Amino acid sequence: MRFYQLTRFLFPSSLRMRMFTVCFVGTHVPLLSFAGWQATTGRIDWSDLAVVLAATLVGTIFTLIAIDALMAPVRAATQTIAALEREQIDALGSVRDADMLAELLSGVSRASEATRMRLATLAVAAHRDPLTGLLNRRGFLAQADAVADGAVALIDLDRFKTVNDSFGHDAGDVILQDFAAFLARHVRKGDAVARWGGEEFAVLFPGTEDGEAAAVLQRIGNRLAAGMIPRPDGAAVTCSGGVVAIDGDPIDLAMRRADAALYAAKHGGRNQIRVTDAHIRLG
Repeated sequence: MRFYQLTRFLFPSSLRMRMFTVCFVGTHVPLLSFAGWQATTGRIDWSDLAVVLAATLVGTIFTLIAIDALMAPVRAATQTIAALEREQIDALGSVRDADMLAELLSGVSRASEATRMRLATLAVAAHRDPLTGLLNRRGFLAQADAVADGAVALIDLDRFKTVNDSFGHDAGDVILQDFAAFLARHVRKGDAVARWGGEEFAVLFPGTEDGEAAAVLQRIGNRLAAGMIPRPDGAAVTCSGGVVAIDGDPIDLAMRRADAALYAAKHGGRNQIRVTDAHIRLG
């Protein structure tokens, strides 16, 4: 790369001319040395000099043709990258005032950046729920795996199936989106909220005791029961939840315990938060 940069002053926009110059100088060193030696010794043999000159020119032409042929893959790569960019990124123009290798390197750089951005987009999509914009289960578990101390909760919207059955899935989707936004706004800044699946949501409370986490959810549940999100028939959407301390357990075990607490809350009458064995009535 250093030699490549050093030779750019010769023909900045033409790699072929730069290669010709380098090859010409390199292949003519023997000729010039031979002519200089003969001139110094005073024994110039024009026939010998002509033979050497002809051989040098033939070698130069052959070298240029061979190097140009060897550059064919580079040209093909440059054209392929340019075609890819034209199809996917119309705003990108061709590289100006640059030779073939510079254009190739620039194209590779742009293609790499585009690939990095696409991978970042895919990573976000892989960890986000498309309906609500919250973390999905995979994204939630990825964050929770790094937390050894705190609490987790599972929250389920009460009698949500009747909304879908009576008013259709579009109405149900609106409620899910409204509840997701409501829940995300009313937890604390460092807490993580996810759509666990269906009408179930998960909340991670890092560095928080289960009772404190339950108090946060109690405030949310009470506001919800007061009619913050109405169903299409005017009734208030309510929720039930199960909260447990992580206590150093693997996150999958903590989530199973939270699911058991949620199950107990559902069978205890709904519209309540169950903290392991205890329960907090909402509304």
